[in-house]
Amino acid sequence: MKLKVLRIGSLVRRALLLLCAGGGALSLSACESTEPAKPVAFGDGSPGAAAPSPVIARDAWTFGSVQGVAITTRSYRIYSTASQPVTARLPSFLEAALVHDRTAIVDLPAPSERLETFVLGNRSEWTRCVQMIWAEKAEPYLTIQRGAVTAGGKSVLYDIGPRDTLVLAAHEGWHQFAQATFKEQLPVWIDEGIATYMEGFRSEAGTDRFAFLPWSNLERFDRLRDAAAAGALMNLRELMASSPSSQISGGDALTWYAQVWVLIHWLHEGDNGAFRPGLERLITDASQGTILKRVEDKLGPKAAVYVRQRRPGPEIWRTYFGDDTDRANDSYQAFIAAVVATGSRDKILMGRSPFEP
Repeated sequence: MKLKVLRIGSLVRRALLLLCAGGGALSLSACESTEPAKPVAFGDGSPGAAAPSPVIARDAWTFGSVQGVAITTRSYRIYSTASQPVTARLPSFLEAALVHDRTAIVDLPAPSERLETFVLGNRSEWTRCVQMIWAEKAEPYLTIQRGAVTAGGKSVLYDIGPRDTLVLAAHEGWHQFAQATFKEQLPVWIDEGIATYMEGFRSEAGTDRFAFLPWSNLERFDRLRDAAAAGALMNLRELMASSPSSQISGGDALTWYAQVWVLIHWLHEGDNGAFRPGLERLITDASQGTILKRVEDKLGPKAAVYVRQRRPGPEIWRTYFGDDTDRANDSYQAFIAAVVATGSRDKILMGRSPFEP
């Protein structure tokens, strides 16, 4: 889950470094398809071979009294008190996930500075770290069930198991990358949809080689299938007008995430690729800071002001995907029905598109 905290003050940051260091080394820098999505692999391409290690430096690091490690890679500074199986895979995984973020839908520029990721060993440590960073603003964040906060290009999460922690890191990694490099924010329903799209991956046992497969996401698929069977799906207008936080009170946040996950697949692949150019243009415009200009050019200055203040759905939709939301919703709902049809789950389990023969 992404949180709208854009900058950490220097005093709070300094306090975090001192507290996280726990008196240790202060030299550390900080605490219907026409074109299915292509898998992005990371490694040397040799079956069964380990990928070259991306680790540049490894230093001792403590969080309070807990011994951990600080790992420097080309793109990341990772601080971890998580279990050894998780910590050992984080450097290669995060670097691979960043490649996926930058290439899966449209080519995007690399971050200009290393991204900071904290992976704590348990929820108690995570709670303390979030409180250190956000102080009096931390309370709402502590209600997050799976322990992940991303703001200002920094991610703080905790160990929820060898695979699930990496899935969470991939989701938050998209938010982290977008916050660090984009000049304008995407609308929530697109931003969270892309984050879920980036979650799916497979890895070779005993190696640090990862293949990112956006369809390989049983958690999102199963929730989508259950919601479809129960008649609990939102239409496009409802989806764009809501957010994960607005769905939590009603217990439907997971269904919302499942719907924005399949939304990105639909925009990327569905309706004979009709919506793919708009998706690519929207992401590129967010990266370059030209969303508001494009909205103003199409819908006028008042619409641009409203988008800047609220990031609502209809204005963005009309600008990038067309005026006929009803027809688009018919296509979206038909796409979902095809995705959850009998026999699709086996393909999802293998990381394949349900539209493959």
